[in-house]
Amino acid sequence: MASASAVAWAGAAAFLAVLLAGKVAPYPRWDLLACLAVSGGGMAMWWWTTARRPATGRGPDGARGPGRGAHGPGRGGRTAWWPRQARRTAWWPARRSGLVGLALWALFLPLVMLGFSAVDSTPQLAEITHGGPVLSRLTVEAVRSTSRSQENHGGVHYTSSVSVAVPDGRGTRLTTEEVTTSDPPKQGDGVWALYASRDAAAGALLSPSRDELRALLGGTASGHEMLLLALSGCACAGYAVLALREGTSPRRIDADLIAGRSHMLRVRITGAGAGLHFPRPGRGDGPKRHRRLHPALRLTAANGDRELYLDRCLDPVPLAEALESQPGWLYWTPRPDGRPGWSEPALLVLDDGRFLMGATPDGPIPDRYAGAPAGEPVTQPLPSPEPARAVGPYVLWQPHLHTPGVVAFGVGFLSVCLIAAGVGYGNGAALGICLAAAVLGPAVGLLLIARRRSAYLRGLRRA
Repeated sequence: MASASAVAWAGAAAFLAVLLAGKVAPYPRWDLLACLAVSGGGMAMWWWTTARRPATGRGPDGARGPGRGAHGPGRGGRTAWWPRQARRTAWWPARRSGLVGLALWALFLPLVMLGFSAVDSTPQLAEITHGGPVLSRLTVEAVRSTSRSQENHGGVHYTSSVSVAVPDGRGTRLTTEEVTTSDPPKQGDGVWALYASRDAAAGALLSPSRDELRALLGGTASGHEMLLLALSGCACAGYAVLALREGTSPRRIDADLIAGRSHMLRVRITGAGAGLHFPRPGRGDGPKRHRRLHPALRLTAANGDRELYLDRCLDPVPLAEALESQPGWLYWTPRPDGRPGWSEPALLVLDDGRFLMGATPDGPIPDRYAGAPAGEPVTQPLPSPEPARAVGPYVLWQPHLHTPGVVAFGVGFLSVCLIAAGVGYGNGAALGICLAAAVLGPAVGLLLIARRRSAYLRGLRRA
């Protein structure tokens, strides 16, 4: 599965590199279609591998059964409950939302460049390039019409229809073209024009900027576009740092455990379910503003039952089947001002050394939920072993939930293929529809997945 993902991302990177090297070119773009074929092949391989994988009883390494920790059960007598390698262990599902956002951001950059390319690469430009392009400054012979437009940031620009005399081998030919300027043009003003030296019938491309027209001749991305991509890339890198920051490891519970502020409870995994997760109190109505349905593992203790809320990307049913009857210790830190229904970060450490991170309901703890405070000195062993690694199986692919989303993503990918195949070449309406579908496809896909996942969790909650 990792190799299929690598192939898909390599195709996307090649797609962006080809656009940067040759932004302006006649469509269809077979070089772009080849990159899309590689990326689509990688995605198809990933889908086939994931869809065929059994949904139950499979660990993160592909072996059947719940698996053992990297170092087996913890050994009594260790002087430190949090080894150095455990501090670096990450609970990966908490990072998945950030990684999905990072992937969409990274894929948006090639889409923006494709839009620039499709808008600039016109049949008229191809005719001018074929007829011997000339870049020179011409005089406005007449102004046919002018319209004023207000930009979002307060600026104003004018789109005008003007006539210029285009020279060719037999003299000059008057042609009427559109030009966008910051001030209304007047007769006698100069404007930069790109036209064919051997055939004035191809018309001219007009612009107040010489560099803009020169970029069309060079075929590469302009300086402004490269600056936009650089800024977007820096923002994407910053987002990656935030998405991958070390906030998903047991370290965040370490201080409370050592200080003796956490509770610990002996539990056993008995099944799967779902519940309303209240991560923090809100204003006004309090936690109701932040409630969200999350998958959960049902835990049984000697004095009652608890729930461990998991990340929404996990399917709790096969996870509970793989970990059924597994014993462990649940750690959580109650708040001094806690209320019934609030959820606090929790850590479930199984007896074989693996761990799950999630949340568990907090508040004034009833007697049947009371756990012994973890107040023992850190120089003596605690009742549970060290957490060796995050638990599996990593169950993400649920065809009955993701199929509509995959279809929406497929529509977006097909729209990109249609643009590269030249569907919008010289047809602004078709190009606009394809670009809109390429942007909206992933957004609609994520919304469909979230909606069907919520319906699935509501069914688990009623079960």
